[in-house]
Amino acid sequence: MKRVKFLVAAMALPMAMTAMTASAAPVEIDYWSVFTGGDGATMQSMVDTFNESQDEVHVNHTPMTADDLYQKIPLAVQTGTEVPDVAVVHIERIPNFVENEMLWSYDEEILAEAGISAGDYIESAYNASNIDDEQYGIPLDVHSYVTYYNKDLFDKYGLNEYVEDGVLTFDELKELGDKAKEQGFEGDVFDLGWMRAQLLCFYAQLDPSLTLSEDGVEPCINNENMKKVFETMKDLYDGGYTNKKDQDAAAEFYGGEMLVWMEGIWMKAAVVDAGINFGMIPAVAYDPAVIKNWTSSHNFVQFADEERTEEEDLAVAKFIKFMGEHNSETWAKDAGQCPAYVSAWDNLDLDELPQGFLAKPENVDTLAIYSYQYWGLFDTAFSRVGWDFVDGTISIDDALAQIDAEITDAIAAQ
Repeated sequence: MKRVKFLVAAMALPMAMTAMTASAAPVEIDYWSVFTGGDGATMQSMVDTFNESQDEVHVNHTPMTADDLYQKIPLAVQTGTEVPDVAVVHIERIPNFVENEMLWSYDEEILAEAGISAGDYIESAYNASNIDDEQYGIPLDVHSYVTYYNKDLFDKYGLNEYVEDGVLTFDELKELGDKAKEQGFEGDVFDLGWMRAQLLCFYAQLDPSLTLSEDGVEPCINNENMKKVFETMKDLYDGGYTNKKDQDAAAEFYGGEMLVWMEGIWMKAAVVDAGINFGMIPAVAYDPAVIKNWTSSHNFVQFADEERTEEEDLAVAKFIKFMGEHNSETWAKDAGQCPAYVSAWDNLDLDELPQGFLAKPENVDTLAIYSYQYWGLFDTAFSRVGWDFVDGTISIDDALAQIDAEITDAIAAQ
């Protein structure tokens, strides 16, 4: 981590001159983010806007994949080298970081000095990173896994009746697929993409309590609700409604060769760039009365670093405040996210934003935010199964047993 330091030695310039130089130089802070997809350029432009807005703080932004960040952080904290002053992580990761003493909570006095208040943010997102009355995260947004559909193809094949109520069920998905194929559509109806996010959308509909562990430690993934979710996906695959293992679902949707595509709201910019006339609705549902969208939140956090100064902590807080107060509209319009900074929505028309339905008060219960201390271990085990249970490489019963066992073993090995 690079910092500007000023030393006073016997042969140095007079102390007053040194103080003037120090006060004139901006505080340098290093910021790591997980924004490398369609939202990466938007985040960099937001950082640039902050840097250009004042001359007291300069932010050095380093984007990387989430996997890379989560691999690099433990070593950085352990060795005390190149620890970023601030980073964005997914909210599910925070409990484990806290348990392992890798995160420092925010100093409430510093937050207050920078103008940060809990009331400025979506309550559920802000409170989710408060552990034992200590605030470990400041939310940038809430972001969900949703359903995109190709409006031009829906018009062409007369499928709009299926989305008029703003919800698409699994039964309707099959019906519209059959109808389109009868008229000559040769593409895929639906995608099997980021399986973890898709499966957790559907699991939340069957288990609104979002149970991944009964006691907060031991996993309980191998249950009837999760089995039904796995069976649902395999049924769609076996019925010929989805892409195959080696097919790129995103490329198919961008190319007008897929009717319905489940992805994150953060991919909106990429869909726009592809020139697709699209609609966005909640996750495909079993029951139209029970809508759940797997949801996460990008949180600004500060990892443990004995070398970081109070001056740098204040600079970080000012940066976070600016990102919410001045960049939330950009984050919503250009990156397709749902800002956590409440007042941002006062200047945004929810009906004009594809993802706007997620921010409406009546839909707050549709946001399924999971919390599990061993989320990272769960994510690895759950994602590892991938397509295996779909194409028959492994049975569904064996897949669920494997996930449970891998998480349990990984916990024991820590």
